[in-house]
Amino acid sequence: MAKATDMLDLYFRFMSGERFTKAQIGEIIGKKSERTVQRYIASLNDFFDTRQETEHLRIVMNHTDRKYEMTRLENETFDATQILAILKILISTRGLSEEEIHLIINNLTNHITEENQRIIEKAIQSELVHYEPMNHGEPLLNKIWDINLLIQQNKTIKFEYFNAMNQGRIHTIKPMYITFSELYFYLVGVNDKEQVLIFRIDRIQDYTKAEDKFKEPNSPYFREGALKQRIYFMYGGEWKKVSFEFNGGIIESVLDRFPTARLLKKDYANNRFVVEIEVIGDGILMWLLSQGARVKVLSPNSLKEKHIAEVKKIMANYE
Repeated sequence: MAKATDMLDLYFRFMSGERFTKAQIGEIIGKKSERTVQRYIASLNDFFDTRQETEHLRIVMNHTDRKYEMTRLENETFDATQILAILKILISTRGLSEEEIHLIINNLTNHITEENQRIIEKAIQSELVHYEPMNHGEPLLNKIWDINLLIQQNKTIKFEYFNAMNQGRIHTIKPMYITFSELYFYLVGVNDKEQVLIFRIDRIQDYTKAEDKFKEPNSPYFREGALKQRIYFMYGGEWKKVSFEFNGGIIESVLDRFPTARLLKKDYANNRFVVEIEVIGDGILMWLLSQGARVKVLSPNSLKEKHIAEVKKIMANYE
């Protein structure tokens, strides 16, 4: 009977929002061992699973302070395999502050079993120890959410934007969407001259709702999926086709890197290819330079000349 009383005591205390360490639970149920505490928690969770009115409840450890608490599961939850994949991708982007990363990890893993929590914790432990967020160090989750709400409300916004030289300037734009690319979150919007502008969200300060009304031009920038397939390093500019020779490298990596890629010539025996891609702006130049002698730009001529000029500058550094 004592065990049933202890279980009820624990149940009501968790229901009221109290949180306990494993040692504190051991004291509550009569100085029991950690193994016994674990059995009590497992028994409560098993009980929750047997009744429809409690199947959404779960007692889990919050890894922030290693205290147990009662959580309410949604009808549809991530399983451990999905959570591990999401966290691996998220950590590798380095796009959020260390505090935000730990918050997300805690919120996601709170809804899975302790065994799976331990598996995921072990899988990402080394990456978290060596996690280096971006130098701006600014928390972004709330800002991203706020700006996204303004976008969905079809509002115009006004904000101060600081460039790489930390020089501030006031902008008023019609925000179109938020995207992530190459380490940073970006806001894409249009100004009163129907110009498409791209802003790093961490450099946006003091954003407020504005009353200005802007016309939305017919631009490929407003189709986020199409933009992400064609823009590199978030450089703005004209939409164009680029063709280049690719020799001696892994062609699969090129096709994976550029979703719009087409192979105009294929010589698998000699590992020589002519590739055509669609791009926006000249951000592609950075990738071309990273490929060294494996790449030769064919067209357009303007990009070809820029590529040659950059190669000459690199050569000059060694003279």
